[in-house]
Amino acid sequence: MSQIVTGDAVLLDLRPARVPSMLLATVIDLILIAIASSLFGYLVSVVGRGYEYREQTLTMIGSIIIAFGYPIASETATRGRTLGSWALGLRVVRDDGGAIRFRQALLRGLTFWFADFAPWTGFCGGLVCASLNPQSKRIGDLVAGTLMVRVRAPRRPAAIPPVPADLADWASQLQLSGLPDELVTASRQLVQRQRDLLPYPKDQLALELAHQVALRTAPRPPRQLPPLEFLAAVVAERRAREQARLAGSTTGWVPTAAELPQGWR
Repeated sequence: MSQIVTGDAVLLDLRPARVPSMLLATVIDLILIAIASSLFGYLVSVVGRGYEYREQTLTMIGSIIIAFGYPIASETATRGRTLGSWALGLRVVRDDGGAIRFRQALLRGLTFWFADFAPWTGFCGGLVCASLNPQSKRIGDLVAGTLMVRVRAPRRPAAIPPVPADLADWASQLQLSGLPDELVTASRQLVQRQRDLLPYPKDQLALELAHQVALRTAPRPPRQLPPLEFLAAVVAERRAREQARLAGSTTGWVPTAAELPQGWR
């Protein structure tokens, strides 16, 4: 995950695209450009028979326009996507997480052909740059101030199990005010994704998180609980209280018709 702070001081968790998916998206775009250029050359040869020099000139000009115009126009119109990136579930965004505009698309398109995929860089300048950059940025991204991220939603995590009936009284008496949000988030993610983790790191992480949570909560559970079961109960109780608090605050801010002044009913 890549944490980005927007201009409005909002923290975004973006998933930068990795080199294999970016490379495959680029290959798809290059194939589409080659097909479009070939079709354009064929149409020129059919229409302009007998003018070989003019055919070659028009074909070359059309191929250049297609090569530069396709990625620039696509990313501008779709706010950061070409057909290749759409097929791989990728999107180009600004470094602050916002949608790109024509200026960023233009810089990316020009830099791709003059640096990322140029003969003097061995047609692999962008690949080398993306492999070395922590956020997999190619040269065009560095110049334009952009980042390619994955936009397809990951698999929905498993639901948090409810508090067992024999632990309901204990959970209702828990003091959770000392739990930081970061610790609650880490515990919730471990509980929801425990089936995807290997046994050793999962058990070790559960033991460490349970120890930290136990130091910040009271009272102790009525019986000995495995670390994951303890974390699941604490997370479920914390979520239930947050939902109740939000429901109460929402109803408090929306007055009924009888509570409104006479002129506002």
